[in-house]
Amino acid sequence: MKGVAWWITGSAALYSDALESIVNVAASVIALAALRFAAIPADANHPYGHDKVEFFAAVIEGVLIVIAALSIFRHAWITWQSPHPLAMPGQGIAINAIATVLNGLWSALLIRSGKRLRSPALTADGWHLFADVVTPSALPSASA
Repeated sequence: MKGVAWWITGSAALYSDALESIVNVAASVIALAALRFAAIPADANHPYGHDKVEFFAAVIEGVLIVIAALSIFRHAWITWQSPHPLAMPGQGIAINAIATVLNGLWSALLIRSGKRLRSPALTADGWHLFADVVTPSALPSASA
């Protein structure tokens, strides 16, 4: 939804928010896959288990963050060099606001599930998402 909000407005702030959300989803999927792989018991080829795969997931997440940061910087630079009026800012902000509400609901579910299942990973992911919801970038101004 945040990508659609950026697409219809051309807002650099919404581009940044959308890309950050994409990285969050990709990182969560990679972390889930890594946790599932790490849970495989030790075998002949891996006598100490498969836990180290989590480090690879962390490195991949770091690389994704750097790529996103460079892309955001590039987009902001181009927008700064060639400013343009926003197209449909009201609709873009409305779509982004709906995405923010959905993220707030999802974060509450993750936090509740994490506590119920005693999962630090789920709880932390829920609080991370909640932090994204309540930060000022969640609803960028129409002039962004």
